[in-house]
Amino acid sequence: MKRNLLLIIFIVIAALTVMPALAQDEDVEEPLLVCDDFTESAPEERASYYMGEGAGFFSAGYYDLAIYSYSCIIQQVDENFLGAFMQRAAAYTARRDYERAIEDYTQAIAIDANNIAALNNRGIVYAARQEYEEALADFNRVLELDANYIRAYNNRAVIAAVTGDYAAAIADLETAIEISGIDDIYAELTDPERSDNAERPEFDSEPAQSYALLGIIYSAQALDNYEAYLLLRGSQADQRVQSAAGALESRFSFELRLDDGTWLLSADLSTSGEELP
Repeated sequence: MKRNLLLIIFIVIAALTVMPALAQDEDVEEPLLVCDDFTESAPEERASYYMGEGAGFFSAGYYDLAIYSYSCIIQQVDENFLGAFMQRAAAYTARRDYERAIEDYTQAIAIDANNIAALNNRGIVYAARQEYEEALADFNRVLELDANYIRAYNNRAVIAAVTGDYAAAIADLETAIEISGIDDIYAELTDPERSDNAERPEFDSEPAQSYALLGIIYSAQALDNYEAYLLLRGSQADQRVQSAAGALESRFSFELRLDDGTWLLSADLSTSGEELP
């Protein structure tokens, strides 16, 4: 399987649900800010106001306005306000201004060197720029800080697969499944003695993503093997294998190549590493 096909499948930003078609790393001058709301209020109150305002703009898809709101905090309220850097980085990512997103995540890490969310998200942005060594370094650092952080295993597996190391990708995903306990839930749901009327267990379903990624990686590996066979056999190749390879490649082209791909790489949009409600 050609490497560019894997790139189409895997290298997509998962930080957001909507990805507008804007130019990457566009050199745009910073606007002159006029942040005249709650000027007489305490800094904490002003920061809270602009964080809420930015979140509203962000959720509505007005990323430039969200960036403006978060910049008001950084420039006029508190130049070390971690949440503003985290959310502004997410907004920069949304409009595909990856260079500024990396700068903001890096600043967040400078404020808090153990900020798992910032490290994980910066790794994703590095991946979008195809800077895989930097991405892996960030995911590795996350796992040094928290060996149970499922997102980092999934994200590292994606990068490993893109760079052709299927064994490492599979190992990471199997580790993620094991430590998340999602395999126990799957066993419970598929227990042949389980009643049809049994109540569905409550659990965090996000680690199920590891199973989906395993399926994609096994399929990519299978397609590579098919193509190796076809190259070696040439015109003497078994038509059944040719058919299987063609069907699998079609699935990658149309079914597994998700246009937004938001589930392939997992971001954490919180300000501290904890999940946002």
